Amino acid sequence: MRKFTSIALFFACILMLLPVDANAEAHGLGKLRKDRLEIGRGMLEVQNVEWTTLLRYYANDIEYHDSIVDVYGINDLTEFLARLYGSSPDLVTTIEDETLVGDVYSATWTMVGTFIDEVPYEAKGMSIIKFHPRSRQVYYWRDYYTEGDIMANAPGFGDAVEGFRWYYRCAVNPTPELGCPPVLATTDALPETTPLIDVPPSNSRAGGVVRLQRERLNVGRALVEINASNWQSLLPLYTDDYQYYDPIVYIDGFDELVPFFARLFGSSPDLVTTVEDEMLFGNVYSATWTMEGKFDGVPYEAKGMSILKFEPWSTQAYYSRDYYSEADIMATIPPLFPAVEQFRFFYKCVVDPAFDCPLPPP
Repeated sequence: MRKFTSIALFFACILMLLPVDANAEAHGLGKLRKDRLEIGRGMLEVQNVEWTTLLRYYANDIEYHDSIVDVYGINDLTEFLARLYGSSPDLVTTIEDETLVGDVYSATWTMVGTFIDEVPYEAKGMSIIKFHPRSRQVYYWRDYYTEGDIMANAPGFGDAVEGFRWYYRCAVNPTPELGCPPVLATTDALPETTPLIDVPPSNSRAGGVVRLQRERLNVGRALVEINASNWQSLLPLYTDDYQYYDPIVYIDGFDELVPFFARLFGSSPDLVTTVEDEMLFGNVYSATWTMEGKFDGVPYEAKGMSILKFEPWSTQAYYSRDYYSEADIMATIPPLFPAVEQFRFFYKCVVDPAFDCPLPPP
């Protein structure tokens, strides 16, 4: 009897301690999440924090990437950040949307500054930051933006950027004010499609949050990996007031979306986009990807990141923006290649510690 009483007392003590342990773990995870959000914001909104105070949160094997530079290891990252912020001391980055799902933080932002005291710029971008599990240590960071927004204001590079943007807009979204040649503005092959009105969502509260989340992941991935063979079948997944942005074009509404897709996939029929990392938080889906294809016969490859927003309790998207560098496409066009290479060469000379620059320091 005494043995039974001892065993019962032992299990009773365990049961009493379980809620305490669970609460402690929940508190710890909540604190970790809060700290990760602050770390992610601090790494992007550098004007709000002294960047050297964040160095302790980078892992020794940290990787940083953008469309121009690749930095490996804490030593090179420290020098890269010192050069970067030294070349743009007035840099101000403002976060717009942010998510933290598991060990991955992502955010969209707008940065404004002056490069080497000569080139003013404003650019929109998106970043992905990855933490080690159950840690505040960051081991991966990639920024997605177009250096065209900086090149456009740099002496000797602006004409190349503006010329490419004009040509691309004429090919996929020839608005009247562009003055596009008729051969680029043809719409003979556009399908007859009417805008969607009052299309019911494919899910509801009754269907369950888990099912809605699963469907949104599938829809988000499909809309990012959209291609010439399936774009028309995916049109019901866009709202009538859908808005789309990329570094060059702005599409406002379903009426503009249909001819945009027709022209885009008409000029790039073999375009393939492959999703790599993806996240879904609430009504917001985001993904990193690589796209490959040909634009008017010229092959290209570019890495990018997208954010897509769903209507509440729906699998219809009302907003998306693609972030990638148009220079990755420009670099494949022979007349524009020298401008891209020269700008990237100069940028690496200024900020990349691993680049063997033959020029004297600026």
